[in-house]
Amino acid sequence: MLKRLQNFSRLGIMTPQPSGIVPDLSADFGYFALLSNANAYCGHLENIASAGTNVALTALQCRRRVLRFTTGASGGWTITLPSTKAIIAILGPTIPTDGTYGQMFSILNDGVGQTATLTAGDASTTITGTATALTDTRRDFFLMVTAPTTVTYFNLGSAAI
Repeated sequence: MLKRLQNFSRLGIMTPQPSGIVPDLSADFGYFALLSNANAYCGHLENIASAGTNVALTALQCRRRVLRFTTGASGGWTITLPSTKAIIAILGPTIPTDGTYGQMFSILNDGVGQTATLTAGDASTTITGTATALTDTRRDFFLMVTAPTTVTYFNLGSAAI
């Protein structure tokens, strides 16, 4: 009993850590990781005027939760993601890169009049399921950092807007 009480009263240890468990990057400095990742976790809407047949997204736009495209596309058009390295870098230096971090990502094709298709910026980004957003439709994805150098956008479905 005395041994348990001593283990409990040690500074910094609420319960002994089982052997074999290795903390991830965000667990090393939990408070600092929270501060570093606060912007990655927060939602944000960005309006983008589409034009021509392709819109190339910036890394900062990929961190946004909702991208609303309006006006101007001529025919079917693509939304091209930036490089995988840029997407991972903008999410912050302390996010877990072992498949345990992810966030929602939505595309609003609001009155453009043409179908949009999300495309990968390089071979390290995977888009699974339907990647198109019909006009006046919201397409939802779940962005998951699957490894230190790869991300996957999982299609979650769509809804009319």
